[in-house]
Amino acid sequence: IAPAFPRPGTMSVKSALEQLGVGRCYHMHEVFLNPQHVDVWDAAWDGDLPDWRNLLRGYSATLDGPACLYWREIADSFPTAKVLLLHRDPDDWYNSTYQTVYQVCSGPLGDTEPALAMIMRTFFQGYFDGRFEDRDYAIAMYRQYCQEVRESVTPDRLLEYQVTEGWPPLCELLGCEAPTDSFPRKNTR
Repeated sequence: IAPAFPRPGTMSVKSALEQLGVGRCYHMHEVFLNPQHVDVWDAAWDGDLPDWRNLLRGYSATLDGPACLYWREIADSFPTAKVLLLHRDPDDWYNSTYQTVYQVCSGPLGDTEPALAMIMRTFFQGYFDGRFEDRDYAIAMYRQYCQEVRESVTPDRLLEYQVTEGWPPLCELLGCEAPTDSFPRKNTR
């Protein structure tokens, strides 16, 4: 379970985990592939939480939005799963998120694409109280979120990780050998 907001390297880690044999990873990309999930995530935001085991059947990990907003509930449903807190420098995270995801979700496509509208509603308007453009507020919320994860997960279950660390921490967490291939770099700005 990777309680990571979009843009700290979730697509790279998704690719890395799948390459390491973890299995399929539930990422925002999956919502675009399974548009029926938009209604599930909208309902979750309204308090009607899904059966996490049923929703995530066939997946071995979660990361990115919208699952990041429900990391506690997902972690409770999978009590032996490791928790991988992906993070990056808060200023870099904000710049990247603002210039990519936020622009797409708040632009004309965001009004016509249900998955983007759901992310705008739950993440930018919901979690960030419609104040994502307030840089200081958004960064404070990002820092608070990361701190809540740190304080809520036992050290034996938690790995704090930045994609710049490459294979070693992930392989240690999973108890596997590091590939000889370079660590994947996906979805760079």
